Amino acid sequence: MISGGTIVTEPVRESVRVPLPERDDAAEEALAQIRELLRGLKFGSVNIIVQDGVIIQIDRTEKRRLRGK
Repeated sequence: MISGGTIVTEPVRESVRVPLPERDDAAEEALAQIRELLRGLKFGSVNIIVQDGVIIQIDRTEKRRLRGK
């Protein structure tokens, strides 16, 4: 369940361009780790914890589906 989001009922009419921050070595390393955690994940989630605009923690939760007979 996701909470705290905004429900959009009308399409946004104007386009706003937000400049992306330049990537540094720490950001590239974080992206590489996120890609690695996503690789092979069939059921589950990857949660990224950000504090003051910096990724401080990445959690992977994997679900294993058992076939019942």
